[in-house]
Amino acid sequence: MYKEFLDLIRQYDCITIFRHARPDGDAMFSAAAVYTFLKDNFKDKKVKVAGQDTYEKINKTDRISDKFIKQSLAIVVDTSTSNRVDDQRFEMAKKVVKIDHHPIVENYGYLNIVDPKASACCEVIAKILFSKEFKNYNISEKTCCYLYCGLITDTINFRTTNVTYKTLETAAKLAKKGNLKVSDLVEYLLDKDMDTFHKVSNIRSYLKVKEKFGYISLTQRDLKKLEIGALDAKNNIDEIGKISDLMIWAFAVEEEDGTYSVSVRSKRGYVINGICHRYGGGGHANASGVKGLTKKKLNSLYNELIELSTIAPENVKKGLK
Repeated sequence: MYKEFLDLIRQYDCITIFRHARPDGDAMFSAAAVYTFLKDNFKDKKVKVAGQDTYEKINKTDRISDKFIKQSLAIVVDTSTSNRVDDQRFEMAKKVVKIDHHPIVENYGYLNIVDPKASACCEVIAKILFSKEFKNYNISEKTCCYLYCGLITDTINFRTTNVTYKTLETAAKLAKKGNLKVSDLVEYLLDKDMDTFHKVSNIRSYLKVKEKFGYISLTQRDLKKLEIGALDAKNNIDEIGKISDLMIWAFAVEEEDGTYSVSVRSKRGYVINGICHRYGGGGHANASGVKGLTKKKLNSLYNELIELSTIAPENVKKGLK
């Protein structure tokens, strides 16, 4: 599979990198890492990054014509389903390679390199670049830095339930290969300035708890009062996860069309992606999301999560059957 990917890279003079809408760190750093690796090693190729939405820590996006994409190999990173790709023109490309770590819902690529056991897409990309098929190519300090940053942001500095010894081995390889100052990267990515700290403190006041489920739901009016955007607000979901009494937690924001998008997280043993899937969403066992929910459906989702949270961890799987 990796050889086929390498053959495709060699075959095309134009390559366009895509990622999902409303990109998180893993999506943006994955795209930046692939871009940097290709520019370092295939200097004769034209490589561009597509996308409209931004991410505060890094924003690598190019203006790209339809003509360029039609000539391209498209590499789509960190995007489980085709409808979530930020720039839908990826379908115009000659061939599509999907690189992802989410549970397989849709194989929309000509070549699909997906590892649902990986903690981040950056972990999958690192595995590719460290493989024997790519051993003759240079993995620069910058590429290592981007991949390590993707690991940090998607695992919240290795705190999520999908972190394995393979994740840590990958992180160690990247740190060694890139001679990275790990503590500096963590500080840059996760530390908050005073203004953000106060906003986060205000967001915490919206927390509601029922049984062992905690949730924050912000309306458009709430967002304006807090002076924060919907995506920036929802990115603070890990603040709820720091509460030891909670087994499941969620963060919902009202979009401009009046519907709600919600991120859901849980501790190991409490599998929530099946519930999210029933509401049109999905994701990992302990990290999922849903978009386009009415207030009524959002409350219904919350009720199911509340019920799940009351089941003892050792009985969770029994209760789901």
